[in-house]
Amino acid sequence: MLIIIVILSILLLPVISYLLQPLSSQKSLIFLFSFFIFGGFFINFISPNPLLGSWVQVTQSESIYRTISDNKEFDDLLINKYFQNQSLEEESFMLGVEVFYKALELRSFKSAESILKTLSSQFTSENFQVPIFNLLADLRDLKYPDLASSNLLLNIENPPTCNLESLSFFVSIPNGPSVNIASREITSPEIDKPFKLDKSHSLVRGFDITSAFLQQEIIKIEAQANCKNIVFSAFKTLDLKYSKSNQEELFFYTNEWLKKQQ
Repeated sequence: MLIIIVILSILLLPVISYLLQPLSSQKSLIFLFSFFIFGGFFINFISPNPLLGSWVQVTQSESIYRTISDNKEFDDLLINKYFQNQSLEEESFMLGVEVFYKALELRSFKSAESILKTLSSQFTSENFQVPIFNLLADLRDLKYPDLASSNLLLNIENPPTCNLESLSFFVSIPNGPSVNIASREITSPEIDKPFKLDKSHSLVRGFDITSAFLQQEIIKIEAQANCKNIVFSAFKTLDLKYSKSNQEELFFYTNEWLKKQQ
């Protein structure tokens, strides 16, 4: 606000000089003209719905940038007012996304987590769930680069009396969302080497194996062997709380396969 007052004062100096001249004519007209021009300029910039930009919005942007630069959490009132600059929900969400990626650009992770928390709480419809998971994945991979390559290695022994045609793997979180955090199907599998599952095999980016390692979840791994005229399945449970690395290896032995009901 102080800057605007200083600028207006400088711009008004020639007008004031003219009005103070004893021989100046048309003083009333110049005064009236200056009043409307500079008054309108000032009101425009302090108005919440300006025609030519807003000092309020500039002030909000500067406050947001300072918060990011200091790597602090955002003030809820500031962010809510900032979102109100857009009338559509989608446009408000995109404002938050811009703030989020600016925080990531400056590696201000506390600020990024803060705005992501606000986006998650305010934009709860299904339309925003996948984009929010994408933001979460970008934050996680940048903040924890060592976890980005986390994976499961699955070793398979052939089910009994099985002419193996394909293998399918499904990884889920018991008592969690019904969406698998990873799934993979392999045709004509070569079981002499392990199969890898990582974040690239997730159905929803950000809700994946890497997140399970980060949150130290208990996960369930289902292997399905499709043999000629018969299907076998086997299950394993793994508590990632005890994982000491970013990779876990599991073995499915011949005697662990069960015939699956068709």
